[in-house]
Amino acid sequence: VVKQPKMVFCYICGRAYGTKSISIHEPQCLQKWHAENNALPKKLQKPEPQKPEDRSKD
Repeated sequence: VVKQPKMVFCYICGRAYGTKSISIHEPQCLQKWHAENNALPKKLQKPEPQKPEDRSKD
């Protein structure tokens, strides 16, 4: 039986990443989101996605 690494979902794009790589991915993903959002007309731009609070500590 092969143990799969724990996966975490990016709050920006929704893709699954390992717990070690998500901290690298999120800042890059947010930069990409800003670039794409700023390219849209003002009336189609959305507010920046907010990172949900960590509930795994509860």
